[in-house]
Amino acid sequence: MLMFNEFEHLEMKEKILELLSHREMTVTELANALGISKATVSHHLERLKKEGLVKVSREERVKNFIRRFYTIAIPNGNVGKLIVDLIKDSAERRDGKEMFRNTVRLLGYCMLRVSPHLFKRLGYEVGYSLSFEGANLEDLAELWENLGMGKTSCTNRELVVEDCYFCSRLPKIGETYCKFDEGLISGFMAKSTGKVFDVKEVKCWGLGDELCEFRLNPSIHRISP
Repeated sequence: MLMFNEFEHLEMKEKILELLSHREMTVTELANALGISKATVSHHLERLKKEGLVKVSREERVKNFIRRFYTIAIPNGNVGKLIVDLIKDSAERRDGKEMFRNTVRLLGYCMLRVSPHLFKRLGYEVGYSLSFEGANLEDLAELWENLGMGKTSCTNRELVVEDCYFCSRLPKIGETYCKFDEGLISGFMAKSTGKVFDVKEVKCWGLGDELCEFRLNPSIHRISP
């Protein structure tokens, strides 16, 4: 039985994904390119399939065995395919603004599926950089609209976004899409108040709603100087 530590898997994962980003490949081709055994490649491919990062793109029968070709998978294919179709449509219409928006949505959605916690942390860093001392949720709501991220309304502890730049008109998937926005709100409020906020999206197109609603719960902790 093959055994690998997490570091070895992460290192090989990057090498395999780099190769598959150029073209589809078989286990034998990957093994030859990486200088490792086919058994080792198969082990890593199985993990990457479970993580939703690779898939079998096609199969060929060669004498008495099946040759499988692997490629990088678009996470949660139905939503990913929908966004890709939107990109194609906006390109055909020469709508550069909409094409850019949908490209950002696709990249964000892929990151959401691969690492939602990292996606949220990136949002936190952006929100923190955009904030300023003494700012409040109304300031963030105004900034949100100025950046073209949606139409907003807010109270002291809630931010509602209509026509969300990221998830509006995407299908219901049983979970929220806007982890980046959760992080952005948290980072913005952390810098302006010096407090930690737990931000949770409670309404989203991903849950079947036609708007996004974020609730802020302040923690007893404060941001370290």
